[in-house]
Amino acid sequence: MPRFSVTHRTRYTHSTAVGSAWQSLHLQPRNEASQQCESFELQVAPHPTDLASRFDYFGNKQHFFTLQEPHKDLTITSRSIVMRDEPVLTMAGLTPPFDDIPELVDEAVLEDDFSLEQFLNGTSLVPLLREARDLSGELGGDLDPGISVMDWLAAFGGRFNKAFVFDREATEISTPLSEVIEERRGVCQDFAHLFISCLRQYRIPAAYVSGYLLTHPPAGQPRLAGADASHAWVSVFIPGSGWVDYDPTNACFVGAGHIVIARGRDFHDVSPVKGLFSGGGAKVLETGVTVEIAE
Repeated sequence: MPRFSVTHRTRYTHSTAVGSAWQSLHLQPRNEASQQCESFELQVAPHPTDLASRFDYFGNKQHFFTLQEPHKDLTITSRSIVMRDEPVLTMAGLTPPFDDIPELVDEAVLEDDFSLEQFLNGTSLVPLLREARDLSGELGGDLDPGISVMDWLAAFGGRFNKAFVFDREATEISTPLSEVIEERRGVCQDFAHLFISCLRQYRIPAAYVSGYLLTHPPAGQPRLAGADASHAWVSVFIPGSGWVDYDPTNACFVGAGHIVIARGRDFHDVSPVKGLFSGGGAKVLETGVTVEIAE
């Protein structure tokens, strides 16, 4: 099982002193069938007196702290060693036909796991837009509904990927999905939210996954510390097989290079760092992520 070293650094710089800060963190990699977090270290400067942790509703490790010391700079650094294997995928031929999914999902919700219902409804960041339904028809309307849901997901994801352009400057967290659809540009977070909106309108349970992706520098160039970024993809519930992760940004089922941090309904559930500040004036946020093969 490959081992990865992950460093995630977040820095807030304020124009005037902050009186107090309250922060919630999702930075610790999950323990799952294909992944084990071997070690995790969290450093906060200035150092808070009440750093605590718990498992949230979705089974993610969540850290909290309150900082009462006046400060202009706040730096949060996490370091993880993660063992990550290639997830085992069910053979496409062993999964149900795409056309049978809505009925099978309804049976699963009523008879096995009502919690699936929360991954079928809209949220503030994943509204069930008519534009998304129209997009689904555009990209998947001519696909054979009798093919396996795994084959349908791969075909639909491939078309979705070709229809959009990855552009770091195109959007921010507040950009609505309707604008992403209209402009056909965005980042992994936008694509994950939009892909989820499309799937949920087909009555397919879909979750948002935050994490990291091992990337490779151009040939002949060194790997730069902090040059990587957080990544996002989608988890899809397939009756009889369970949850399967798919990356619409890269048009692939996830592999050993996808490191899972948290799972939820949308980005709001799993934001790596979020919170409130008392005072501080204008602030600048800087983030840097480094993912490497561990020695």
